[in-house]
Amino acid sequence: MVKHTYLGSMAVWILFIVVFWNVENYFDIFPNKNGSDRDFTPGGTYVWTRERFYRKRNALIKTIIAMGTRDSAGRWEYPAVIGLAEVENRYVLEQLLDDTPLTSLDYGIIHKDSPDGRGIDVALLYRKERFEPSVKRFLPLRKPDSTVADTREILYVKGVLDGKDTLHFFVNHWPSRRGGAMAESMRKNAAFLIGGMVDSLCRDNPAARVIVMGDFNDPPDSRAITLLCRHNLVNVSEGYTYKYRGRWTCFDQFLVSSSMIPRIHVTGPANFPFLMEKDEAHLGMKPKRTYSGPRYLGGISDHLPVSLKIITFVSYGRANSQNTSDGPVFCH
Repeated sequence: MVKHTYLGSMAVWILFIVVFWNVENYFDIFPNKNGSDRDFTPGGTYVWTRERFYRKRNALIKTIIAMGTRDSAGRWEYPAVIGLAEVENRYVLEQLLDDTPLTSLDYGIIHKDSPDGRGIDVALLYRKERFEPSVKRFLPLRKPDSTVADTREILYVKGVLDGKDTLHFFVNHWPSRRGGAMAESMRKNAAFLIGGMVDSLCRDNPAARVIVMGDFNDPPDSRAITLLCRHNLVNVSEGYTYKYRGRWTCFDQFLVSSSMIPRIHVTGPANFPFLMEKDEAHLGMKPKRTYSGPRYLGGISDHLPVSLKIITFVSYGRANSQNTSDGPVFCH
């Protein structure tokens, strides 16, 4: 149980921070069995060396820490749940957590190698003291002919927040728009799949708390995202996360069930200076990516991370008293 000290008659609130980030080809340096990652090795096209790997890993850690915020008592609250896209395997996730500044935060890992042709997957990191998973499922995407597609699966996780309240997470990285009509069809299939599951969850519990996050490779007004919003989901995304040929768009989004809206605070994309660079070909700034084609740029990702802050407890009290309330997490 997390203890919080009241300061005078000020409100005391507890935050639960959720982050999503497409981390752009977060590969290790070792060749896998089928050779699909040959380009991301020291002798490959991208000359992906140990030094470059650690530089990227350390920048990812720095960003995850910076995505936190101060709570009502002035303490730094770190992200409790982190959805990731474009990670190669469990090893690169362990490298974020083993003997690093994140080690003491005791994150757990949910990951499975997907059938994706590029060898990139989705994953979920969670702080064990805040969130306890009970159900983990990887949902395959299907082509128009109903066969399983060689692409990233959707990760569904059900768990309990702070020992009290059940949350449902869907982590997504939908097929790229470069895939044309086939990819668009699969994105719609993904929307139908998630929408059907959300409908089922809400039938069982009209107050079900659902968070759908990911790189959807579709803007909020797209057909697929619009379909998702017909299933008791509200798109709470703000700002832009990805820039292509001088044009900003929002591919990285959060959608939540309507029951969560009273306690949601959206901060928009994180545009820390170390994530950005000057857009020499167009006006303004852009995310500083790791590679542009085979040319190494030394950045972190071509996508900006996004976060969702959930107020899970609010109360008032007298000076110097302490609270370990076992009351409802989400107050209405």
